[in-house]
Amino acid sequence: MNIKNLFRPAKGKLYIIFSFILWIIVEFITVWHSRLDAWLSTMPWASLQYLFIVLIFYCLLFRLKWSEKKVFIAMIIVMYGFEFLWQNYFALNIFGSLLLISIWGFLTFIPFWIVNKSLREHKWPAIYYSLWILVAIIMGLLLYFKQNS
Repeated sequence: MNIKNLFRPAKGKLYIIFSFILWIIVEFITVWHSRLDAWLSTMPWASLQYLFIVLIFYCLLFRLKWSEKKVFIAMIIVMYGFEFLWQNYFALNIFGSLLLISIWGFLTFIPFWIVNKSLREHKWPAIYYSLWILVAIIMGLLLYFKQNS
């Protein structure tokens, strides 16, 4: 046994940790940024939901070793299930769905590609999945200027 491997977590564990941290950051940026008190009061339950979602994709990617296409289809189903559970009716229009696919793809596949060191091989999907960041910045700036004008 190599001593370096003793302290290096397995890819699946890294995926869980990295994805969970991203879920918390992304949810704060996209949903809770202007309602810190509400976010902190719901955080214990929200954290369990995020962890549950991360564990679903961990099982599909690392335990069942599903292909990325199968995981993408499962991601769409899980995404709509949770978005409607959270009463996010933004998912009912095309723009909203494309934006949510970008966010959920970012949260599902970017950590997977990073821990597998295959992000470069998936650069085009990674760019699409990262576009939500640009949209969030533009929307944030528009709201900022609207409030301060």
